[in-house]
Amino acid sequence: MTVLNPLSRSVMLMLLTFVALVGSSHAEEKKYTVSQKTYRVLEQARKFMDQGNHRAALEKLNGLLPNVDGNRYETALAHQHRAYVYLEQGDYRKGLSALESTLQLADTLPPDTVQNLRYNLAQAAAQSEKYGVAENALNSWFAEEKNPSADAWYLRGLVQYKQHHLNRAADYLQRAVALSQHENWSVLLLSIYLEQKRYRQATGILQQLVNLYPGKKEYWLNLTDVYLMSESYAEALATLQLAQHRIELGEKEILKLARLYLHKNIPYSASQLLHKAMTDGRIKTNAANLELLANSWAAARQPEEELRYLSRAAQLKNDGSLYQRCAQILLRLERWREAVAMFDNALAKGLKSPGRTYLLKGIAAYQSGQMQTATNAFEQAGRYKTTKNQAMQWLGQVKTAKSAS
Repeated sequence: MTVLNPLSRSVMLMLLTFVALVGSSHAEEKKYTVSQKTYRVLEQARKFMDQGNHRAALEKLNGLLPNVDGNRYETALAHQHRAYVYLEQGDYRKGLSALESTLQLADTLPPDTVQNLRYNLAQAAAQSEKYGVAENALNSWFAEEKNPSADAWYLRGLVQYKQHHLNRAADYLQRAVALSQHENWSVLLLSIYLEQKRYRQATGILQQLVNLYPGKKEYWLNLTDVYLMSESYAEALATLQLAQHRIELGEKEILKLARLYLHKNIPYSASQLLHKAMTDGRIKTNAANLELLANSWAAARQPEEELRYLSRAAQLKNDGSLYQRCAQILLRLERWREAVAMFDNALAKGLKSPGRTYLLKGIAAYQSGQMQTATNAFEQAGRYKTTKNQAMQWLGQVKTAKSAS
């Protein structure tokens, strides 16, 4: 987690410049005056900082503390400078401790300095995962700040989020995003909305992210999923349709788009999408995808195309129920002999309730003039309660046909 950048050496320089200026003759500034000896030590520490020699800077500042023990203002400055050395090193725990020591002497410091220290303390506490400390510091800082920055609202929201105060976190992050657009801020706010199932607000954030970062696949897919979670199927379809022109859809997304076409009763578009994706190698030519393509053609009332892909799925899956579906299509197409053979395939693979399959096979055989095959099939169908009566009627027809011939 990153909530602040290490404080730059320019901070130390600005502090020392302030120290030098407070030696002026203005009466209101005299209480912030430091001795020349203290000033020299602080300046030496700054030079060590400029050289990247943090250890030497800390030695100077730690050595200064006993010498200024009786001067609360100079003691505060020593702790303050120590804090910035630690923060520049990335040692937020020690930086936090030094800032707390500084603020214990806040009454000796200018109000603007105290305000900056509170904010720095909040940042260091957040980095140290002491979110309660960070929250208290931020509350004090906001109470005195007339025009909080976007970064401050973000930090406040992050601290609330880390403490699982999601409503407050969302409120603060909304303020941050309204003032300045940052991708990671929006993503954090989005995660809160999703966790709270606030899909309308999540949709708004994702629409902004899609507009700002149209090449980022995850935002298109997340927006689609949020629409699906809120059962806004037309919007989900429209989003994926637009996305396929901006990003490259993977197999999962192509199948999702096809199912959305089917859900919205646009089967021909589903068929075309799946056929092209399969031809281009963007989705696998496996049993599940072939069956979905067959279902699309079925919904489009194209039985020949449905049969074409369903038979391939049946072969790959070696599934009796798919063979039976193929046989039923052949039956509707009045391709009787092919239907008989397909029903045999279905029966050979095993079916939970084969009675109806035998009955339909018998009908196909009867229509193609295969009377003995029809008789055998109807006799098998007659063994099952659900098809016994129909089978007996058909056996009567077969007997009549044989007599007539």
